[in-house]
Amino acid sequence: MVGLGIGARLSALRHPAICFKTIRQPSPSFGPCTRRQLSTSRSFQERLGKITPKRIAIPLGSSPGIVSDGTGPSLSIWRPIIFCLVLGGGAYAGAAIYTNAETDTWARRLGDGAWWRRGTSGRASDSEIFRAKRLDQAKEAQQTINTITSNITFLPKFLQTIILRTSVMILEGELNTPPATLVPLEIIGTMAFITLAWRGRRTEGFMRRWFLHRPVVFSTSAKKKWQESITLFTSILSHQTLPHLAFNCLALYSFGGAAYSFLSAPPPGTTPLLSSTYTPHFLAFLLAAGLTSSLASHLWTNLFRLPRLLRALANPARISSPQALAAHEAILPSLGASGAIYAAVTLTACAYPNSGVSLIFFPFFAIPIGMGVGGMVMLDVIGLIRGWKMFDHVAHLGGALFGVIYYSYGRQAWVWVRRTLGGERKPVTA
Repeated sequence: MVGLGIGARLSALRHPAICFKTIRQPSPSFGPCTRRQLSTSRSFQERLGKITPKRIAIPLGSSPGIVSDGTGPSLSIWRPIIFCLVLGGGAYAGAAIYTNAETDTWARRLGDGAWWRRGTSGRASDSEIFRAKRLDQAKEAQQTINTITSNITFLPKFLQTIILRTSVMILEGELNTPPATLVPLEIIGTMAFITLAWRGRRTEGFMRRWFLHRPVVFSTSAKKKWQESITLFTSILSHQTLPHLAFNCLALYSFGGAAYSFLSAPPPGTTPLLSSTYTPHFLAFLLAAGLTSSLASHLWTNLFRLPRLLRALANPARISSPQALAAHEAILPSLGASGAIYAAVTLTACAYPNSGVSLIFFPFFAIPIGMGVGGMVMLDVIGLIRGWKMFDHVAHLGGALFGVIYYSYGRQAWVWVRRTLGGERKPVTA
């Protein structure tokens, strides 16, 4: 039984990224402005037929984290698609190459194909490789303890004892923790480090620029458009608030291990490949899921939401500028790993349909995992239909769909990629 507490991919900022002025009457700001003060112009009232012009917020140039050269918004479609395909596909192929290389190295060390193995299959097994790797890690841990001991001899005895006991505890924990638990914890540590960067005043501008994805590009520069595509990846690891991070970390810890275990098993109907590690496959899965969810949200905005808003602002009854979209509450930046985590959740639900989950707010009541995950998906569908803006519902649904598809075809695709890139190595003769 696992806890079900998924944080959302947020689509709101803690502080607005743009300072405003109005073109009708002086009014309070939409939020704190960091660089420029509000400007006002003369008030006026004009009627166009029976329609009264509405007040529209217009940005005063560029602010920290906004890439703009003073032009209106432009559609951004094919560059993000190319970026995600290249990064996701390249990382997937790189993970397969790394797995093949490490597996080949350990198989050779264990005498794969040697004369004394000819009475058996002639090849080392996964279990043999994992036992050998564990022994090797234990030796490295012992060498680390010996090095620490020799380097702290100048300290008082009680400090030496504290340092050595702490080091032993950490190394033993790492050695005895299975990869299905250790790898999600390492990802959580990475996300926590990035969240700390949001707390610093000197780093907040950098984080807004490079770890927050904006689907609307206010520039005609090809270079700036390519730069904006980078945040499709970096925003996956970014969480601006501690509650957002906590919810996503809890969900990743709860479901990451089950997803890791499923991806470690060979797909039915195929000849299993020798594997010394399953971590690259798990990381490639999460990366591909995160990119898919980010891209789904980006394309939804550029293909449907942005054109609809542009048509609305083109109405002559409105006094507006296309740049007002940068501050329009209907299109906000987004960040968070929940799209990738949704993929792990739906994959787990498909792989282990008889398991149960407990909601984070009602931990003592278990429900079938299919019911819990189905309820979450329906909540996002309703939020998308009704236009709720707090969460990025399209990113959630894109990640959930990716998990279902990967459950059906992902492991077979992984085996095919590994074989294509040399995973079916012939035994080495002595």
